[in-house]
Amino acid sequence: MIFFHLKLFAQDEFIFWAELSSKNFILFHQSQNLSLAMTKSEEKQREFLCELFYTQKDIHTLPRTELGLIDDEMPKTRKLEFLNAHKNELNDCFIGAKVSVKDITKTEFAKAHNETYIKILPLRFTIEFNENAVLIYQIQKK
Repeated sequence: MIFFHLKLFAQDEFIFWAELSSKNFILFHQSQNLSLAMTKSEEKQREFLCELFYTQKDIHTLPRTELGLIDDEMPKTRKLEFLNAHKNELNDCFIGAKVSVKDITKTEFAKAHNETYIKILPLRFTIEFNENAVLIYQIQKK
């Protein structure tokens, strides 16, 4: 039990946020952003969100321990590289996150103009590298 507690505080934290914008129902801007958190969360609890399964490339390139297991203690930058390579799958993980929506519709005579802005608000998460997949946990305050 103590090992789990120490491992939780030793884990790296990441931040994810995204933006989507459309004009007249045509997507014109989309960005997904990932970064390392600059500070650690205090009094945190984790909630399991999803798992990202490895590709064949991941299996061959991820660092391994002396026992041949995928090294969960790899450098933060290597973890961030992995997450950036799997941004599309991360979108699915965070689909239930807090979202901000702004919708503007202007009408003039027989014309209508619509703009929609959707933001997935920044959220903190940690990851654990297991043998078959990476487990994603959202960090929440207690």
